[in-house]
Amino acid sequence: MSVNNHQTINETVDLFNLESSKLQDLVPQSLKNFEELSLEKIIEVYYQVINVTALAKFLRYRFEDKKNLEKSKSSLTRIQEIEKFIDEQFNGNLHPLITSKLKKLIENSVKNLKDIAINQGGKNEEVESQAMMYEKLRQIMSTKEFVDQYNNGLSNTSMN
Repeated sequence: MSVNNHQTINETVDLFNLESSKLQDLVPQSLKNFEELSLEKIIEVYYQVINVTALAKFLRYRFEDKKNLEKSKSSLTRIQEIEKFIDEQFNGNLHPLITSKLKKLIENSVKNLKDIAINQGGKNEEVESQAMMYEKLRQIMSTKEFVDQYNNGLSNTSMN
């Protein structure tokens, strides 16, 4: 392995350690403050999971044939710990809660919009309120689509 290649791997290991530590803080925080979890925070959590998962896959691939190196062994151990954390804490706990929350938010938004449509008298305030509710519904549905794509990725990887 060349010096530059070795340096790049070390930088990637450092990045993985930094990002996985962020994830290990973010998931418990999100579970603790679940009721107040905003759409932005939901996206941030999923982004972090996807980022750490991609780094873990890259490093695992790079270290597979180098199991005799001490750095490889410790990195592979750390990767396994993080994969277990993601599986148990995120996939097992937070992800199902977020999926359920988004479904309920969409149902409530649709119900509120239907109620407004039934009772609409054409007032400007009601039209503005309805427009804001449609925008919020669009944001929730976009976030749910993002979460569903993660869920579909889980289904596809569990089959392999």
